[in-house]
Amino acid sequence: MSNENMKHIIIYIFCLFSLTCQTKKTKQINPKNDKIDLLFEKKFEHSLISRGNNFPDFRYSKDSMDLFLISLHENITTTDFQKKTNFSTAKIKKIEKLLESKNWLHYVNEKPKPTVFIATQRDGEKLFESSIPIANEIIAKIQDELPEIKQKFNQTEISKTHGFEKWSFLILSNVLMDSWQIDNVEREFLKKDKRPERHGKNYYYSIMENKEKNRETFGIYGNQYYEKNGKEISIYGNNRMGKPIMSYENIISKSDNEIFNVISENFKPKLIEILNSNSEYINRIYKETGYKEEIAFDEFFIWWYHFIYTKATDIMNEKGILKIPESGNFEYEINK
Repeated sequence: MSNENMKHIIIYIFCLFSLTCQTKKTKQINPKNDKIDLLFEKKFEHSLISRGNNFPDFRYSKDSMDLFLISLHENITTTDFQKKTNFSTAKIKKIEKLLESKNWLHYVNEKPKPTVFIATQRDGEKLFESSIPIANEIIAKIQDELPEIKQKFNQTEISKTHGFEKWSFLILSNVLMDSWQIDNVEREFLKKDKRPERHGKNYYYSIMENKEKNRETFGIYGNQYYEKNGKEISIYGNNRMGKPIMSYENIISKSDNEIFNVISENFKPKLIEILNSNSEYINRIYKETGYKEEIAFDEFFIWWYHFIYTKATDIMNEKGILKIPESGNFEYEINK
């Protein structure tokens, strides 16, 4: 994987938070406002897909702006949000104007709607369920290609000391579907060379509910990247939050990385073909889930794709096709 591709990762912004306006002991919940009261008690995780210096340039949690977007996604009225926060009408309008200027909000039929991806627990469950048909197609294709993938792995320096099973999680999930592959998904399926432009920056952004105790939101797998002393050090998994890499033994040499690139490239046309053949289904899910009323198709799909390959990874683990480390993480270093 090139240095450029390596920087194409999900960056988890470690601002997982729980907001509680008042405890239930001191406040009688008004049934009419149950939905927003519960929303303010939930935990949400922010994440973005970015490359280089492309990040939000404003404090998105200030004045509960992120909760405002979630409220809009949940069809909670601006009036109810205003009552909950005791914000003035002028302040609400100021928040809307700022979010619109950052391309985090737009208007649909004169109603404010988020332009970033938002998923509550209910949304996530639906997205996982909807991902199963595509995930199963990907798994079937991986199984078809597995003998050749193992043959390529046996050409690596790694194979001299480690068996395929130890590396199966990284190869079959990250190399075939995530970090080594996602640029191809953007270019060849979404037909996008650039990510959504936001205040002069280009990035995808999400706010998702997190009910996991020891895992990242919805247990989605992703790659956390560090660069230290000319080394590319990463954690691939779903248990990375606030856990710096202390030690690791998984080294990918330059020549081994070239083999991993070949494995990824060989699988690319099969993956893109599966996605293209499911275009009608993907668009139907985009519409049925309601995301078509809020966000652009590419913003929807790039995040749903993470649900798809996570589901594929978990099913392969259940079937014994790959082995996920007990920690949920695989630490590794790529030598340039």
